Amino acid sequence: MGNKPPSKYDHPAAWTAKQLMEQSDKWICELTDEELEELDASLQQLRSTGLIVPYFGKDDFPMPKLAARLEAYIRELEFGVGILNIVGLPAEKYSKDDASAIYWGIGSYIGPPWAQNAAGHVLGDIRDQGGTLEDTSVRGYQTNAELDMHTDGADIAGLLCLKKAKEGGENQLVSSIAAFNRLIEMDPDAAEHLLDTAFYLDWRDEEGPGEKPYYQAKLFTETAKGITSWSVIPYVHSAQRFEEVPRLTEQDLAALEAYQKAKWDESLVVRVLQEPGNMLFLNNHYLMHARSEYIDHEEPREQRHLRRLWLESEAWADARPPAMATILDKVRTQWDTVAAVEMWDSE
Repeated sequence: MGNKPPSKYDHPAAWTAKQLMEQSDKWICELTDEELEELDASLQQLRSTGLIVPYFGKDDFPMPKLAARLEAYIRELEFGVGILNIVGLPAEKYSKDDASAIYWGIGSYIGPPWAQNAAGHVLGDIRDQGGTLEDTSVRGYQTNAELDMHTDGADIAGLLCLKKAKEGGENQLVSSIAAFNRLIEMDPDAAEHLLDTAFYLDWRDEEGPGEKPYYQAKLFTETAKGITSWSVIPYVHSAQRFEEVPRLTEQDLAALEAYQKAKWDESLVVRVLQEPGNMLFLNNHYLMHARSEYIDHEEPREQRHLRRLWLESEAWADARPPAMATILDKVRTQWDTVAAVEMWDSE
């Protein structure tokens, strides 16, 4: 053991739920009528060019007024509270493809897209596709199941709400820094163990050719930009299905259980039920997110449907945890070689 944590990590993203809500002006961006008109004009211009997602960038989607206002919010997203929620887009006014084009256009001002899986999808559909988490080839966003607090595999994750569930589907957000600080208070030995230990994680059938179906990663890494989190603990447990993966020790299990309690501390958790048209962006280095189980509408066109972006932040190029750097290497060398729009469905 060598990486003894300090008594506390200080950072703007080390917020409690109460503190985050008191700073709503830093992360909730309500679109003005003028900005909505600007987005409509950009969408019309885009249509005239024939360009569709993912074949356009910010130069093809001019929005000078909104872009200027977003600069401060993006700084908060990258270096501050770690969250941006853009609200007020009237989703009922647009087709899913047009709403997604606006979302893609706004996202292009945050950073370039990042493939989300071995299929190369850069605009992922989050909806119940009938799978279960017991199927090791299925990922959580393809089910209606409750999802534990976790980080996604890119610097920034975006979630556009197109349709919400009949019941449930609430997102829960927590600062991974604040959760780790709480763990230090509760169980400093567990915190030290998590800083020191590289766990084995399951690739969930997305390993590359000739690669092992699991990899090693630390859940926490100290960087020049603060302590960052790589929290996909369910994949730590599912990696145990491989005989060659060492068994989790009692100390491992105790540390993971202690952290599980810390990250679900009610004083830290912010609950957000996204309305259609809302665009939520999260800094995965500082935040974790979860989702409650949901019950869907019977009519397929009304069922819960979100679209996800994974975005690269150039500001984080020198401070990514090794596991995320591995994902980016796959994006650049393997995952971008296949069709990036396979999940794109026009409605």
